[in-house]
Amino acid sequence: MTFAFDLISDLHADTWESFDWTDQPTSPYCVVAGDVAEDRQVLVETLTHLGEKYAAVFYIDGNVEHTHYVDDLGSSYKTLADTVAEIKNVVYMQDNVVIINNVALLATNGWWTYDFDPNLDYEQSVAWLRDKENLTQSQATAFCGVAYHDAAYLINSVSKLQTHRDVTSIILISHTVPAPWLVNHDMDLIDTWRFNMMGNSAIQQTLKEDTENKIKAWCFGHYHNNVDRELNGIRYVNNCRGRGNTPWSQPFYYPKRIEIKT
Repeated sequence: MTFAFDLISDLHADTWESFDWTDQPTSPYCVVAGDVAEDRQVLVETLTHLGEKYAAVFYIDGNVEHTHYVDDLGSSYKTLADTVAEIKNVVYMQDNVVIINNVALLATNGWWTYDFDPNLDYEQSVAWLRDKENLTQSQATAFCGVAYHDAAYLINSVSKLQTHRDVTSIILISHTVPAPWLVNHDMDLIDTWRFNMMGNSAIQQTLKEDTENKIKAWCFGHYHNNVDRELNGIRYVNNCRGRGNTPWSQPFYYPKRIEIKT
């Protein structure tokens, strides 16, 4: 048997003229790996549209969903969860493991820890983002705090799923990139401060908890170039649309169908 789903992310729907997913689905399920829209109303409209096209949409937030709420990320998460809960056929995946046909879907945003490249200075990385996004020191460092929380959530959840008798396979989903080796080929990215905002170094510890080798795929977003690679039996894959009117985007965008043998 196989379990299949469509993978999409980084729709940045408020930067494109329109979003129409009619006749696009290739499976009953869809995974949305964050960065749907900064505008919460556009987010709701986009997820509602996707919920009309799929039997179930499994959604995790990206960083842009919190752009206008960085003063209180805790409140931002609560209102986001309450909002998504009202959308038919859409499941907000934070703190919500889903099991279908012996496959567990486990997701978190991931954020970043400012040390994806340990050779880049942490403080200067924070300063770069503060200047770029006009953030305070507390706002910028709050992302790191949430990143460690997300890593702990993923690590503990994978550990518990090792003994779950109804789970033979695990699909991990994060918004940010799960490991530096997935993006360190990008000459526009390496040796830049932006590299340290690509992912969460602590989240890699999740793999050490997979003692039963249940993890089959790790889906992610955030990085707007395509990645589809395999290492140690795990497929690492993204499918980002990207921001409209930028070189790192796909004007003609389609779902990527992922199949997992169960």
